[in-house]
Amino acid sequence: MITGLAVPVQGGQPISESMVQCGALYAVAAEWVSEGEAQQRLIRMAGVWEDAAYTRAHGEGRAVAGAWVAETWRGKCNYWADKGALYVFTQDFRDWTSYCRALAQHEGLATDPG
Repeated sequence: MITGLAVPVQGGQPISESMVQCGALYAVAAEWVSEGEAQQRLIRMAGVWEDAAYTRAHGEGRAVAGAWVAETWRGKCNYWADKGALYVFTQDFRDWTSYCRALAQHEGLATDPG
């Protein structure tokens, strides 16, 4: 259990699913920004989340962790993409990115992989 984190919208889900949710958010946000370093950083973070989600899903006992991550990733990307680029200006987006940063810190994930 992660203490001190306010889990937006979907509290109680497995950590692997939260990791996919965060990774998909970063992947979709990368499509919403102009080319450049910000976009590359978002793409790198999406990859960090994807790798972490696979590792966690496997550790949670998911027999086909890779397939589960890939399928869940697609659904979460669709979920975020449906919100549209203006979503980045909402409080919900700020809440999710704050949660993802806190989860990354708690899990020891590099927040700006180079």
